[in-house]
Amino acid sequence: MKSMKYVIGLDLGTTSISTVAIEQSGKTLAAVNHAHEAAIKSEDDRVAVQSTDLMLQVSQKLIREIVQFVDCSPSAIGLTGQMHGFVCCDASGFAISDFITWQDKRVLASTDIEDETWLSALQKRLPENLQSRLGCQIRPGYALATLDMLNRSGQLQEKLHHISDITDWIGSQLTSTPARIDPTFAASWGVYNLQQKSIDQDVIRAAGLKPKWFPLLESNWKIRGTTTTQIAREWNLAEGVPVLTGIGDHSAAARATIENPENDLLMNVGTGGQIAWCTKDIQPTDEIEVRPFSENLLLNVGAGSTGGEAWFWFAESVQQWFQEMGVELSYTEVLERLNRLSQVPADINNIEPVYWEPFFQGTRNETSRRASISNIGRHNFNLSEMARGLLCGIVDSLYRVYKNSKNPLTDLKRLIVSGNYFEHHEWLAQYLAKRYRIDVVTPDFKEQSAVGAAMLAGREVFKNEDLWKHFPISYRTLAKSSHH
Repeated sequence: MKSMKYVIGLDLGTTSISTVAIEQSGKTLAAVNHAHEAAIKSEDDRVAVQSTDLMLQVSQKLIREIVQFVDCSPSAIGLTGQMHGFVCCDASGFAISDFITWQDKRVLASTDIEDETWLSALQKRLPENLQSRLGCQIRPGYALATLDMLNRSGQLQEKLHHISDITDWIGSQLTSTPARIDPTFAASWGVYNLQQKSIDQDVIRAAGLKPKWFPLLESNWKIRGTTTTQIAREWNLAEGVPVLTGIGDHSAAARATIENPENDLLMNVGTGGQIAWCTKDIQPTDEIEVRPFSENLLLNVGAGSTGGEAWFWFAESVQQWFQEMGVELSYTEVLERLNRLSQVPADINNIEPVYWEPFFQGTRNETSRRASISNIGRHNFNLSEMARGLLCGIVDSLYRVYKNSKNPLTDLKRLIVSGNYFEHHEWLAQYLAKRYRIDVVTPDFKEQSAVGAAMLAGREVFKNEDLWKHFPISYRTLAKSSHH
């Protein structure tokens, strides 16, 4: 192999795994993405688990591919991945369960007590000042809640030694080192005390869980260990490559895309939707979580109850309507037609727009709430306006979370958008710029979470390089506000 200094960022996502290679100079050398197809089907639609074996195999395949492409072993590997979930491990770090993901909803099942779910029973036992301590409420999919349900329903194995987030488990396989967790994952589990910057042992005990089941906290994304001889051989790596403690995928993406914390608002829409901005104050609400971000800053996150998933559901419904009328169209054809129809703004034809509140499955705080459509007239009740109204309603619902927050940015200058949603519907940037009088930009690179993990790795191993202390972020302007 040739000699070159670069770092790898590995992102273990909900449906796919991504990796990027970034040279010491900051140049991206390669980026690779593969679907992992690790989801394990269950008859219970509340269960959401993935195969740890498949996650490991696809990670290995990607690392081997990118190292072969660059023709050089990396200087370090940064890890990131989906938050909230966990793997049960024995004392040797061996997985004794599948990876239980953030989408698992078993805590919403009823207990033996009438009108009580596992989650509501847990919430009664937790401290009253929980939200101000943790910056969030405990929700379905959070490790604290799911582990409590497994414990009280007798589903935990006796040989359980600890639980690991998915990056910790992969990192332990690479380095044969003990489990540890960073603040972003600990917060996503519901066990990180923002005020004390530590694992909240009182919350764990109040839940009836054992503190020893939770890994050691590693606060600064340092090197957790180096690749073993066996891993080096199997993964096409040099022996002794530093591997960093993992960081949550949303936090990694925010690090890679927010350049000016005082001015930047980040909106990401993929399957779901999130809006985020930096703050120094702990002021959570029912809609906004406050998460650890950097040494001096926190991250306000409004995780929407809607996103691209709502758009795909609408397309499926339209396909079904056609079928009921005896017209057969493929799902792909329906989606393509709806995409085209939505691009013509109503005001071009002097038609009033249709307004959606696209909460088909409720909101995080009102699970019984449902979607609504308003402002329908005789001239806008058509697929074009319905489609456009839904797409706008999804981003409006996210921006509304920010506007209703207790501490919005005092000097907001631009909206950074990311995710496949905006790639498929580029006109939404013009809509946002006009409606909210704000410039709209997008990062000039993909795989933002993997890039964020690589940035942390580079900062650790290229300590004398100023570039990695303030990594340059490039953007592409999508729309300019007329209000300047």
